[in-house]
Amino acid sequence: MAAITTQGRVATPSTSAREARERLALLDRALDELDRAQSLLDRAEVVADTDPRAAFELAHRAALRAAGVVIDRANRARRRRLPLNAWQALSRLGATHRDWAREVEPMVAERRRLDGNEGAVPDLDLLARHCRSTRERIAAVRAETVMAHLPEAGAVAAGAR
Repeated sequence: MAAITTQGRVATPSTSAREARERLALLDRALDELDRAQSLLDRAEVVADTDPRAAFELAHRAALRAAGVVIDRANRARRRRLPLNAWQALSRLGATHRDWAREVEPMVAERRRLDGNEGAVPDLDLLARHCRSTRERIAAVRAETVMAHLPEAGAVAAGAR
């Protein structure tokens, strides 16, 4: 007896293999994007002492890339796309993503302040908090992404409890 896929189609070996390839391709793209976010954050931490303004921008871009991975995955599962503003989109997703959007509000305000004044220097405590929270969020999004793209990983994790 043939299995039925989540899209309601009959799964044949070729469709199952194709769906697995598509799922792995999506996972690869998401992980590549998270690697780029991690690289931006790593650079931010390197230049934080010498160029805090550039470090703040790099940390913020890293956070936006990580948010983009979450939003991209959510948009694939939705009929209506989420807003283009990453933080508004995360807020609409609810739960931990809404918390993330709230958490980043002071960083968004600081970035806006920096954009409006070329000579302004970011609040160094806020920069450190931005780097720390972005590092945590990238790790969380990475784990969430793997679990979402590899259903068998979720089954293994559930069985390990």
